[in-house]
Amino acid sequence: MKQYLKVAPKGKAKNWSGLAIFTGLLVLVYLSYSGNAIVNSLYQWGNEYRSQQLGKVEASFDYEIIDMDKTVGERSFSVEFKKGPAFTHPLFAIWLEDFEGHYLHTLYVSQSISSSVFAIAKREGDKVLPGIQRRPEALPYWSHKRGIQASDGLYVPLEAAPDLDGVSGATPVKSFVINSQHQPKGEQEYRVMMEVNQSFDWNEYYSKDRFPEDPIYSGSGVVGQPSLVYSAILSASELDRKTHKIMELIGHGHHSGQDGELYEDLSKVTTAKEIAERIILTVK
Repeated sequence: MKQYLKVAPKGKAKNWSGLAIFTGLLVLVYLSYSGNAIVNSLYQWGNEYRSQQLGKVEASFDYEIIDMDKTVGERSFSVEFKKGPAFTHPLFAIWLEDFEGHYLHTLYVSQSISSSVFAIAKREGDKVLPGIQRRPEALPYWSHKRGIQASDGLYVPLEAAPDLDGVSGATPVKSFVINSQHQPKGEQEYRVMMEVNQSFDWNEYYSKDRFPEDPIYSGSGVVGQPSLVYSAILSASELDRKTHKIMELIGHGHHSGQDGELYEDLSKVTTAKEIAERIILTVK
């Protein structure tokens, strides 16, 4: 009986344990590379746990990807917009300017702005119906830069605009990445611009009755804080390689879209600054 109760020699035990560990590692590697869901979830959990132990917080990549498939050009412009705490479906325009500030080309604009057709435009009894709604205060800096007046004299587009065909899209409802293309001409610096505006975001200064004589601000009932304008400058050399830029807040548009000026005083703008947590431009 004693011979069956003998413990294996230490050297052989070490060899067997080493072999078991090696075999286990091989199995884990195989399952990981073969896409095993359980192993991958455990691996992700391990990374998240380790990040928490190190005081880091990893957020999942939950972005809406919007590809402007009809755009052409050798340069790809991608704008990653991570929503902030004040984000509630704002309107956007992204465009390209030369360094002197001359408008060149729109890379993306919210579809409702490109046509002035909104899903919620009027009421008939208890029903809310789509229709044309003129919103000159929505993206005034972009619309005046574009410089095309509609038949009613406003710079915001009306119905189908040929120059915006292929660059308009549905307004994102969460964090997003917009991919567009264009071919800048000449060896010079460029500016990528973005204008953002959100309705019903009144604050202490931009209150509902702030401008009682202004028929647009006080008449439509959907305004609030003015549009915000972001910018990133690209040198000629940065257009020839993959480049990442943080788009910086540089000012705001007119509160009712009466002009195309850039107003640099942001002291009265509050929560609108929290529509975006960050905006990153990538050119390649």
